Amino acid sequence: MTQSNHCRKILINEGQYQRLVDFITNRFRIDSLGNFIKIGTNIAYGYGGSDAFYEAKGRYSLFYTCNSWANDALKSAGQRSCLWTAFDTGVFRQYK
Repeated sequence: MTQSNHCRKILINEGQYQRLVDFITNRFRIDSLGNFIKIGTNIAYGYGGSDAFYEAKGRYSLFYTCNSWANDALKSAGQRSCLWTAFDTGVFRQYK
């Protein structure tokens, strides 16, 4: 990955990393064997052959977007974050 206006580098310690992993892991639905549940799809627009989709807990909405989710993930790891954001600008503003 290359740092740019759309990609920022953050440094986290081992404890912060573990909290981030726990946040992400706890947001997925799992099957009876403890595996993440993959969603079969033939969506091609904007995605590549290595992209995959999985069942998640919660719901996407106007008030809880992928950017809200990413912001909450940063919060869980003790990183700079917004109180709330629906757009990426709120998150990126924290990492100028």
